Amino acid sequence: MITVTKLGLSFLILIFIGSPALYAESHPLGDNRHLFLDQFLIAEMENARIAVNRPERESLVVIADKPWESGGITSYGNVLYDPYAEEYKLYYVPVSWDVEPGFCTAMATSKDGIHWDKPNLGVVEWKGSKDNNIVVWAQREGTVLIDPNAPPEHRFGFVSSEGKTKTRLFTSRDGIHFTLQEGLISSHHSDSQISTFWDDSLEKFVHFFKAYQGDEKWHTDSEIVVGENIPFPQNEKLGRSVARVETEHLGDVWEEPFEVVMARDERDPQAMDLYTNAAIQYPWAEAAYFAFPTPYYHYNEPASRAYLNQPTLDIGGKGNDGVIETQLATSRDGKRWTRYRTPYIPLHRYEDLELKVIHIYPGMVREGEEIVQYYAGYTFTHGDTQVRYKNLGRKLGGIFRVVQRRDGFVSVDFDYEGGELITEPFTFEGDSLRVNLNTSSAGEARLAILDEEGKEIPGYSLEECRIINGDYLDTTVAWKDGQSDVSGLRGKSVRLKFDCRGTKLYSFQFGNSND
Repeated sequence: MITVTKLGLSFLILIFIGSPALYAESHPLGDNRHLFLDQFLIAEMENARIAVNRPERESLVVIADKPWESGGITSYGNVLYDPYAEEYKLYYVPVSWDVEPGFCTAMATSKDGIHWDKPNLGVVEWKGSKDNNIVVWAQREGTVLIDPNAPPEHRFGFVSSEGKTKTRLFTSRDGIHFTLQEGLISSHHSDSQISTFWDDSLEKFVHFFKAYQGDEKWHTDSEIVVGENIPFPQNEKLGRSVARVETEHLGDVWEEPFEVVMARDERDPQAMDLYTNAAIQYPWAEAAYFAFPTPYYHYNEPASRAYLNQPTLDIGGKGNDGVIETQLATSRDGKRWTRYRTPYIPLHRYEDLELKVIHIYPGMVREGEEIVQYYAGYTFTHGDTQVRYKNLGRKLGGIFRVVQRRDGFVSVDFDYEGGELITEPFTFEGDSLRVNLNTSSAGEARLAILDEEGKEIPGYSLEECRIINGDYLDTTVAWKDGQSDVSGLRGKSVRLKFDCRGTKLYSFQFGNSND
């Protein structure tokens, strides 16, 4: 940590490439799956590059079709699988113009993650009736999660922020009937999605939320500490950025100063900032975290592009206007992040809908070997509030389902003519090596195991390696005569050399052949 300041002072984002200080010279990989999230464990790379991979399939699964959803569905919500009810739960925030304050947290359920129901839960009264799927009134910014340490009556936790009540905890036995707990978690108001999860590595809860630095007089009273890898200085105030705090329990007070771990930097356009983040610990690999920051490109500033805001102002919309898409950020520890500027979900058309604001919801669910995520997509810009009065239901957009390959968020892409990658030294456990890759039809991949000095180990050379051709999530590498036993190298410091052409390499893992 290098400085403590008020949010009104200047600070910068960390753009962290690699994590060499995290591990010893020979990294103890064990039998953990290694994802190519960043430059870590890569010693040399030629005719290859790290690439972001967008989701492979997309479908619109939830639209605003209830009376309490007359203003559409907002950017905030999250998804989880409830093993107790054996169903998916999707928490989302509908908007209504009929009752103040006009927003709430509602819940939809599904058995397959594709077809969603909005059950009449009988919990919250709306216009004289409890026949609705609302679970908490006047809350819109939290993440519902299952607390692994809580007694049954508090199994579900909901850390949420609201302008008047600030940040507080709600708990529930069933994820439906929530009770506000005593005590203030923080006087800080996030004013956007809070991403909360239990970090197995830290054995703590981690909360990611919005901090603000700018000329407007909101959210300027919280102390922050700038992450040690965030460079200084920057020539403009950073607007919205991502702060992080850890707690032992869900209801613990957030201790200031808050650590800022993500914000815009000089590689970004002027007057762009980061709205939400949807940070999560990846459950299917060690030392892997993903976040989905949303760059907000402002139309009303600087003055040179204010004309972009004019159509919204002409119809009675806001000056706080612009478009928002979703990027990808990766981390080995949840603190130091690499933010890729390639859009993860860009502005795009879905059938007849032109999506102009896109926010990934926190939470991933696994269906077989695929990872499913959900995002809110609007057909209007941030400041065009008037469109919500004119359009209804599907015309406003809704909640979309996207499918990602297991470990497929980032890959090392090798040139069509061929390329290679050599790792840093590491030790492993197990008797076989498996890889997740796709060579496509005209590509191929071979691997060699090297000693610590970079020399090929007899029996595991490139020449002896059997060519891999095809799309595999988990295929075993074999060498001469089809032998794949690497147990003789277990515990020794080795490197891997990948010699590939036209290949996307996602991950590798040592393990036992009978697993």
